[in-house]
Amino acid sequence: MGGSRHVRLRVGVIGLGRLWETRHKPSLARMEDRFRVTAVYDQVYRRAEMEAAQLGCAACEGLSALVERPDVDVIYLLSRQWFGLHPLVLACGVGKPVYCALPLADDLAELETLVKLVEGSGIVFMPEFARRCYPATLRLKELLATEMGPPRLVVGHSRLYGFDRYAVPGPTTQMTPAPLLIDPGSYLLDWCGFVFQALPESVQGFRCRVIPAEGGSDEDSDFESFVATFARGATAHISFGRYQRACWGEASRFLPAPGFQVFAERGAACLEMPERIQWSSASGIKDERLPLEPTVGDVLNDQFHRLVRGDQSLAPTIRDALTIARLVHDLRRSQREGGKVVRST
Repeated sequence: MGGSRHVRLRVGVIGLGRLWETRHKPSLARMEDRFRVTAVYDQVYRRAEMEAAQLGCAACEGLSALVERPDVDVIYLLSRQWFGLHPLVLACGVGKPVYCALPLADDLAELETLVKLVEGSGIVFMPEFARRCYPATLRLKELLATEMGPPRLVVGHSRLYGFDRYAVPGPTTQMTPAPLLIDPGSYLLDWCGFVFQALPESVQGFRCRVIPAEGGSDEDSDFESFVATFARGATAHISFGRYQRACWGEASRFLPAPGFQVFAERGAACLEMPERIQWSSASGIKDERLPLEPTVGDVLNDQFHRLVRGDQSLAPTIRDALTIARLVHDLRRSQREGGKVVRST
């Protein structure tokens, strides 16, 4: 779908919720010269009806009804709900591009099947690796290429605060309930690879159940970490856990803020996602709080628009998602067996 910059794509949205409300709805409205929402679907039809009335578009009662509409050019799959990745199969059947915000690393066998389906159909597919587009990440990449030099060590921690009764998470990461190794773990693996501009040569995973589960099982961990080793000994050591508000109350107010430290050959930086970075090099120490415009949603949607048009795009692909899923598979193996797992090439 090549053409001018302002080709207007007609969007069918599947899965309303927090991600739609906070990231894509406002972004697509700002980019109305390039996108127009023409149909929405949600597992709660009344919610779709109300959203459609607000947007002046159609509310669809079924997935196929939305995907097959002639006035829908591209599909935005934003929430797992009851249907999981099934809309992707439908989109492949009619040859329509897909923007996918669902975590893809949970079932490696399913994803490998979907990769064959996507590549066989020839559709455009973009997974959402939003941390690549955070202002602090983009500024870090600039600094590594200029002032700081190649990264050698990344150390960081991410914290999750759980969900309310509508499955809406706290102020960090998850959009739908998922094992920590999937969200945020798979996204943090991707972020590390993005920072190092390479895939890890080996990974090792750790997990802990801080609050005992019913029956004593620790399969659903509430604290995890991984060590990823890159070429020439460069290393990332990342931890991520779920804050247990019911047990620990307001103690989160006294904990250090989550963040990531990056040590490079000629300097170091500390990132507070998404927009703050403190860094030092031979030129001195600086503290930058970066503007959130364009927003993360704007950057992601711009890259998808470019991808659909056939223009140059930095958007990740389904092959990138498959690579991360295989690394998650290696981390699970490491957790079961103990020890480091060397990535197969």
